[in-house]
Amino acid sequence: MTAITKRRHAELAGQAMKFVAELLLIEPLSPAFDHKLESIEALGRDTIAQVSARHAGSLAHVAPPPTGAIAQATAALRGIADALEPLRDGNLAGGGKRFGLFAAKPDPAAYFDRYLAAQGEIAAALASLTRERDALLRANVGLEAEEAALRPLVEALGEHALFAEEVALTIEARAAMIEAKEPMKARRLTADALHTVRTRARDIAEAQALTSQALAAREVISGTNAHLIAAIEQATATMLMVLRTATEAARMIARHDLVLDRIAGLNRAASNLITEEGPPAVDTAEALQTAFAKLYDALDRLESERAAIPALPPR
Repeated sequence: MTAITKRRHAELAGQAMKFVAELLLIEPLSPAFDHKLESIEALGRDTIAQVSARHAGSLAHVAPPPTGAIAQATAALRGIADALEPLRDGNLAGGGKRFGLFAAKPDPAAYFDRYLAAQGEIAAALASLTRERDALLRANVGLEAEEAALRPLVEALGEHALFAEEVALTIEARAAMIEAKEPMKARRLTADALHTVRTRARDIAEAQALTSQALAAREVISGTNAHLIAAIEQATATMLMVLRTATEAARMIARHDLVLDRIAGLNRAASNLITEEGPPAVDTAEALQTAFAKLYDALDRLESERAAIPALPPR
């Protein structure tokens, strides 16, 4: 919220002094005195109406985002990771005894074929996360637009409140000065004019509180959306990194050409072992296990961000 500058404060104080001076020139029992007070009764009325209309018209955006689809996609990716984790028995690690007699040897080719079998499910989960991220991005664009529209109204309310405060102080001071010589005018100032100003100041303060709450709610939701967006992007990029690593591991371990052509974005995966660090020189299975560990961390973060979404107080 932009603070009122000293220069603007002085201007508003001068306007308040001028208003009270004009009021003092009017016969206290004349209709003109009441007419002059009507300008105080109208102070900030249009701004308050705009605030109320904008707040009421955009309440749908000021709510925590639905996260059911994110939870489903996260659970799906975690289930896939559990099944494909390389050091799990029967994958790239030794399994149990076959027929209860002989130690089962891992079959790398069969293991990497499971990626092909799972690619449809992986693609669906990643596509779901991408849709949710895009929806959150759109929501934040809308929230930013609403905040930008509210802030000038907040500044206007601040000026109205300051003007009312200065008018009230000036009325009190002038009423005290004229009370002995012009008791009738002093009574009208304190009983009627001051009451009108204070009533209007209270209405403006209530509108300021409503607007501040509206902005705070939008900031909370926007921040929540931003955290979710970052977590979704990290989880998505890490899943793609796992698949890129698995592709290289299949070639090196099983002489297997693993082509996951149904998973969009695979060639654009960032921060992964293959494109940035080059193919692992010693143990590709270990590199793949490391990639899975990063995936679990990313999924944990996404679930944590999703579960931490605050509930707004009832409106």
